[in-house]
Amino acid sequence: MRKIVCFGDTITEMGSVLELRGFAAQLADRYVRRADVLIRGFTGYTTNEAVKILKSAVLDEQPDFVIMFFGMNDSALPGQIQHVPVKQYRRNMREMAQKVAMAGAWLVVVTPPPVDEKRIKSREMEHTALYADAARQVASDMQVPVVDLFSKIQEEENWPKTCLLDGLHLSANGMNRLYEELAKTLDRMKPLEDFERISVNGI
Repeated sequence: MRKIVCFGDTITEMGSVLELRGFAAQLADRYVRRADVLIRGFTGYTTNEAVKILKSAVLDEQPDFVIMFFGMNDSALPGQIQHVPVKQYRRNMREMAQKVAMAGAWLVVVTPPPVDEKRIKSREMEHTALYADAARQVASDMQVPVVDLFSKIQEEENWPKTCLLDGLHLSANGMNRLYEELAKTLDRMKPLEDFERISVNGI
């Protein structure tokens, strides 16, 4: 049975919430009997914490695929306790991406989503855009797929209200958009039908 590990911060932890149509819960349903979807979401964590737990939380599971989704907390404005300078964020993301690659797993990088400045005062769109750019750059440098959630969410009509719960975290609509983009990305890497389905005599 293959393993898909979703590694990230609060949004990844919320990805298990059925009422929000959590993206990880939807992935688990999609890959039932084909792959185990493991949720390694850590509320409040930045990439500074993530690099310290990558081995125990992710690599020790010997995953086949890793979905790495950090940046929402790192991109807090300077002066906020969670703020991680964008250069450090990029360095942390690259270090983790390299270790995932060395472990033999396929990697998907997800950018942080956009923010609604009217509802969340600790974030700004222009500042968050720097972290989305950094995530894209790491994916490009490592030649791995990227889900550009920062841009994709903004394609939705009235996205601050329809895709964000509180100006920062994803609503059910936002989770759906993330799930759809991840499903398409994973299918490009390895189509669903190529995952062996556990069965006995076709049952």
